[in-house]
Amino acid sequence: MLLVILIYMPCRVKWAQDLPTSWIGNLHVRYFSFDRAFDRDGDKIHTTGVYGFQLIWKLGHVQRLSDQWSLTNVLIGARAKVKTRIPGERHISSSGMGDWLTTNYVGWHNKANNLHIGSGFTLGIPVGDYNKGHLINIGENRWKLYLPFLMVQYRLPISDGLFLIEFCCNIETRFKNKDTGWDDHDLSEWNFIFTYYPSRETRKLGFFVQPDLQLAINESELHGKGQDDGDFFTFGGSLGVIYALKPRCILNLKYTQELIGRELINGTPAPEVKAVHFMLAYIF
Repeated sequence: MLLVILIYMPCRVKWAQDLPTSWIGNLHVRYFSFDRAFDRDGDKIHTTGVYGFQLIWKLGHVQRLSDQWSLTNVLIGARAKVKTRIPGERHISSSGMGDWLTTNYVGWHNKANNLHIGSGFTLGIPVGDYNKGHLINIGENRWKLYLPFLMVQYRLPISDGLFLIEFCCNIETRFKNKDTGWDDHDLSEWNFIFTYYPSRETRKLGFFVQPDLQLAINESELHGKGQDDGDFFTFGGSLGVIYALKPRCILNLKYTQELIGRELINGTPAPEVKAVHFMLAYIF
């Protein structure tokens, strides 16, 4: 779910293809926590409690190529503070800058403006704070490539309202952390976003639900040895609301949670993450 959260700049009131040549700024605050995880059999188990905040900023540029085509480039950076809750022991915390992402995609829409398609790639750059001697790191010390990713949106008028059906998918290639020798499995991510605006004319207020599925493409390796976790998956979702404070200023609030899963991620059971998101976008 992370990539869709990060690259979806206009918060679904407007897609980049709707915009003239312009800049988009986005401020994203995320609080997350978990104290349970999904083991190899898919059962929930208690684990070390983890909670933290992320402050994510995004700066994007939309270039009109023609009436129906556009090019969007986005730079994403973040800072985070993470703590663990270990019963009977002191808390461990870490804070600092996270890895950066750069996203680039081409968008197209039909002349009726009810079908929008975007496709491109995202590169994760390992510039975040990392120390191999720390139990918790903000940076991952590895490159990531999301290629390809695809976004499709169909707009369906219903009475005075507007219903948006969106499909997003991407392939995430994760490269090895050379300090630990851990090479996490690559992933495919699939999700739908269903959004309804009661007023098609203003699109001032909208409500959405977003189911999300992640599947392993291969198994993880530790120093070249397979970890037999190629059947990894997680399934979760989001509920949220969108509100246009002004035509160019958009507020997005949502809650996300992983519901089921199985196997390892980063060498440990996949966590049952719960998170609250606050996002504010402004179109310059």
